[in-house]
Amino acid sequence: MSRILFLHDEMLNPQHALLLANPDLPRVFVFDTQQLERDQFSLRRIQFLADCVAEIPGVTAYQGVISEVLRELGVTSVVTQRTPQLHVASALAGFQVEWHDEPSFVDFRGRLKRFMHFWKAVETQLVGEAAAGRDAA
Repeated sequence: MSRILFLHDEMLNPQHALLLANPDLPRVFVFDTQQLERDQFSLRRIQFLADCVAEIPGVTAYQGVISEVLRELGVTSVVTQRTPQLHVASALAGFQVEWHDEPSFVDFRGRLKRFMHFWKAVETQLVGEAAAGRDAA
């Protein structure tokens, strides 16, 4: 298993774009014991993560330190979503990583000053023309 799709806690949607774009790559999620302890994940949060992982077809979950687990699996190349989580970037530093940006929630290219200005610009993208017109009435 030299190339994998590495899932982290920001991409636990069965319809995630990287899952759909890479159906043939082995899917791996690691419950990083160092992170769980350092960030003091509650049992409920761990259960939530486990439930999310269980809903994604073809994912194999492991427990341990990310970099060590991936080395034991013989991974050399990783495809994953870019994340601001430093522990993920640090854990993947020894691998060839193909980072993908998170899909945009909406297409917005203005200055964020007030929420209502933003909402008026993106409302129809999120709720559609009919619903946006109904709210204005």
